[in-house]
Amino acid sequence: MIAHVFKVGQIVRPHPSCRALPHDVLRVLRLLPTTAGGMPLYCIKSETEMIERVVEQNEIEAAPH
Repeated sequence: MIAHVFKVGQIVRPHPSCRALPHDVLRVLRLLPTTAGGMPLYCIKSETEMIERVVEQNEIEAAPH
């Protein structure tokens, strides 16, 4: 099982290979359980959208400061 890399409140962005997410600043809202395959899940929200999304760890990366 892979450990969660990102923390609640951390700013992230979509991984370049992930086309399903808006190319925007995203904030980690909650850490969720891992998938059946062991990939950590996160609840994230864009700064410009009202919806929350659930993503796998490999779909996001840390945003530069």
